[in-house]
Amino acid sequence: MVDLTRIANLKPTDLPAAPKEAIGIVRACADPNITSKTLGDIISRNAVLTAELLRIANSAFFNFRMQVTSAAHAVSLLGQRVLRNLALCVAVRDALRPDAIPLLDMEEYQEQALRRAVAARCLSRHAKLDPDDCFTVGLLQDFGLLVMMFVHQDRATDWVRLAGADPEERYDLELSLFGSTHDRVGEAVAAAWELPVNLRQVMACHHAPMPDLADDSISRLCRLARCADWMAAALTAANKRSVIRHCEQVLLEEYGLDADAVKNLLDELSRTVVEAGAAMGIQVGAQTALPELFREANLRLLEDNLSYQELTWRLEQALVERDHNASELNRELELAREVQRSLMPYPPRECHGFQGINASAREVSGDFYDYFPTSDGQVHFCIADVSGKGMSAALLMAKVSSLFRCLGKTIGDSAEILGVLNREIIETSVRGMFVTMISGRYSPDSGRVHLANAGHLPALYYPARGAVVEFNADAPPLGILPEAEFVSREFTLGEGALYLYTDGIIEARQGGAGALGIAGLKTLIRRYNEVPTDQRARKLFAAVRDSDVHDDLTLLVIDSRRDTRESIRRGRKVGCPAPARSQISVWSGV
Repeated sequence: MVDLTRIANLKPTDLPAAPKEAIGIVRACADPNITSKTLGDIISRNAVLTAELLRIANSAFFNFRMQVTSAAHAVSLLGQRVLRNLALCVAVRDALRPDAIPLLDMEEYQEQALRRAVAARCLSRHAKLDPDDCFTVGLLQDFGLLVMMFVHQDRATDWVRLAGADPEERYDLELSLFGSTHDRVGEAVAAAWELPVNLRQVMACHHAPMPDLADDSISRLCRLARCADWMAAALTAANKRSVIRHCEQVLLEEYGLDADAVKNLLDELSRTVVEAGAAMGIQVGAQTALPELFREANLRLLEDNLSYQELTWRLEQALVERDHNASELNRELELAREVQRSLMPYPPRECHGFQGINASAREVSGDFYDYFPTSDGQVHFCIADVSGKGMSAALLMAKVSSLFRCLGKTIGDSAEILGVLNREIIETSVRGMFVTMISGRYSPDSGRVHLANAGHLPALYYPARGAVVEFNADAPPLGILPEAEFVSREFTLGEGALYLYTDGIIEARQGGAGALGIAGLKTLIRRYNEVPTDQRARKLFAAVRDSDVHDDLTLLVIDSRRDTRESIRRGRKVGCPAPARSQISVWSGV
């Protein structure tokens, strides 16, 4: 960081080639009692300074009709105020040798300072301020940056970044590089050099003019210096279009100048800088003419527009590709739904008293149920819930469903089927996925049911008389433990009914009462117990679907009561696949 204490103690003699005589003239001009003759004598003591002041006074920049031949003549023509300003300009110009900061382009720095000075002079007529005072302010306002470069010469390589920045960017960059800014450092140097108070205040406040300055002319000079900074940046900043637009904004706010007036000022600035450089002895390169300046700005706008158009084109292409991919995905999902619907059982006449319903929370489901007869007159059935949702769960569901139907045709024991499925899932499925499943076998002749539960919710048996019986899980879900043992339970269905379901059923929320739960499902079962079997599952399902549902819903009911046998006698089939858009599959066996 810049050491402000070190800077505050700087004196003109601390800087290489500091023009003490010029500073002496500035201080002498501040004395209200000094006479023109005395001031002329002070100037005449230094032949080099006298020659420099005479050269400036006779330049085209001042355009006097008569030749200025002596220091006393210069004092009488210019006046003490102008003479002071000229001495200050010489002091700033010669404060550092061109090689004092080896890595800094001193000529470019001086040209930028001169450009701000000329811009300030151009604005003086709109601000109704003395043009020579404005010129001096413009030349001095960023002198603190040169001092920071001198104190910390290792930062001189950052000059290129500073030179191409606009005033606000440069201010932030200074703070980042040096820990301070040119206005604070300039104020400290001005105090050390004992410069006039009004100039010291302008050097300190031109980036943020103080509203409570006692002298209104100083506040106006501060605002003028800010505007001059933006005008000068319009000729040098990398993003000219942005700077020109900001320049137009600040000049409109400060002086009510429209865009055409700003263009005229920038044209005047470009034409006058070379002339001012010749007068001040500052080497100035060719300046950007106004047409070229606006051509560069418009070229940048064109590049921005091209970039925007390219971005728009790419966005349009991305949207087309997204729509195409969405269409393909929807087609694939529709095929997946068709496959899933094909896996749901179409009950043959042998599967009397079975009714199942499935609805997916997404396009495809991770739940499934199945039942089918075997050659020995038995009916194998199951219900399962695959962990997760979406396509991965649906694929595992399809695999397990197919394996269950295949195994059920050759293996009679429900627990043994679960064991084979468990090993297959562990060997081939995605790690971390598992399946909760109930596998069962029903004998229509005897009414006997064999049931094995692998981590699934308890099956609910509602007998003809008595309370609901729960058949809880005896083993973990499939796909977790390779050597898990599964147990088969046996009971008689009789005049009762068996209800199998997935967690979406009991997790459905009914208003503000919370989740339905197993107790709520038992209540619904009792409510619809006397409803004919071919309608009961639909009634239960409809009651749940009226709730707030966020998961797949699957329900399987097995009932062998008299109303079912009467339906068998009449040979009536109830239920059919639901339309595809409802994502509900309903099949009944009677």
